[in-house]
Amino acid sequence: MKISAEVNPTLPLAFDLAWMSMVVLWLVLVVVAWVSIFRSTQSRRGTKFWWCVFVLLMPITGALIWFVARPRNSDNDQRTSS
Repeated sequence: MKISAEVNPTLPLAFDLAWMSMVVLWLVLVVVAWVSIFRSTQSRRGTKFWWCVFVLLMPITGALIWFVARPRNSDNDQRTSS
């Protein structure tokens, strides 16, 4: 089989690097979301579990929804709990 001179041999490498970087960013986003979920102060039982499942099933959308909808801690609550 003759290889054409117009074929760029680094193109598959570029695609592999692009996919690998997207996978790594996805894993970082999911792990950061899970850490945030576990560190949150959820008052109801099972809420953390369902948030983790939601982030696992819908990785990018679920993590972004968590970061928008998560319960916020006020500065006063953080100072009194220390």
